[in-house]
Amino acid sequence: MTFEQFRSLFPVVGRFIPLNHAGVSPASTAVSEAVQGVLEELMGLETVSVYAKLHPKRQAMLRAALGRMLQCDPSHLAFVRNTSHGLALAAQSLKFSIGDNIVVPATEYPSNVYPWMAQGERGVSTKLVPAQADGIIDSDDLIEACDERTRVMAVPFVHWGTGQRLNLPKLGAFCRERGIIFVVDGVQGVGALRLDLSALPIDIAVAGCHKWLLTPGGIGFLYVRPEIFREMIPTNIGWNSVENAIDWERLHFDELKPTPERFEEGTPSLLATAAFLKSVELLESLGFDSVEGRVLTLARYARRQLTRKGYHVVSPDNPAQRSGIIAFRHPRLTNDEVLSALEAKKVICAIRCGNVRFAPHCYNNEEDIDRAIAALPAL
Repeated sequence: MTFEQFRSLFPVVGRFIPLNHAGVSPASTAVSEAVQGVLEELMGLETVSVYAKLHPKRQAMLRAALGRMLQCDPSHLAFVRNTSHGLALAAQSLKFSIGDNIVVPATEYPSNVYPWMAQGERGVSTKLVPAQADGIIDSDDLIEACDERTRVMAVPFVHWGTGQRLNLPKLGAFCRERGIIFVVDGVQGVGALRLDLSALPIDIAVAGCHKWLLTPGGIGFLYVRPEIFREMIPTNIGWNSVENAIDWERLHFDELKPTPERFEEGTPSLLATAAFLKSVELLESLGFDSVEGRVLTLARYARRQLTRKGYHVVSPDNPAQRSGIIAFRHPRLTNDEVLSALEAKKVICAIRCGNVRFAPHCYNNEEDIDRAIAALPAL
């Protein structure tokens, strides 16, 4: 599939300029058809068969596709409802001792802060590490905040406000050397950028699907490195957490699933699974590397055009820190004034962390960027 063919699957481009994939992505016609197909199965087939036969096949296909996207063993993945759900599961399942601490950037999105703060009930403190100028997170600041009682470091793959891609190799290597569990919130990168779990020293990674993964909200993934999973406390346990789960008339709690599938505690979402599978299949048909290249090309083009127009671009220009997010400000006007001008021209974007934020995906094109730049107030 070409990017132009992919673009044709998004009816939104005929009515708006969608540049808010860091917020909520629009749906494609292919995803809509996949969901409708499941609804037709539920209307026309014996319902239990849809759950017992068709859904497991889709789940297996989705788990395998995510394994290819993330370069990991599919058995190390669990499906969760969203990023917050996955991070909460991780935080609740890890073993802590009174006096342990968790290191997190102070400007991180609440999904990757509140679950760690909640561990205060277990006598665990959360260290919030301030950002540098323009909200940039310094890896050395995070490292310096760690001490002999640091149990977890939790960071974003890409920062939601600035678009900074964090130095995961450096941070992960530091954590691995010191026995600190390294947790990554991947929601602002996965689907647009490659997250190679075979090469990065990441212990836990989580991402919901409603942003760069181009799927309506309600599903995501949780990755747990096997060595970490084996030490986790069984939490969020339900009928589907055990082997031979449909053997309902026999209690067999001693047969918990030996993989993160244990966290998939109950009745799954058939519609969300079908939608997520179709989106990942589409991205794979384009080529995961090609998707990343296209997103970064569009982001770089937007940065150049914004700079030419005289706007202050906050997002890092360092190639190692770039992502699909471009955050910027007008030197005089408020962000609300800038956003109003953009919305008047049907540009969908957002204000986050004191900046206006563009976030194009691979089906956008340079014309979309040009139209959005033209809609911006002059200096």
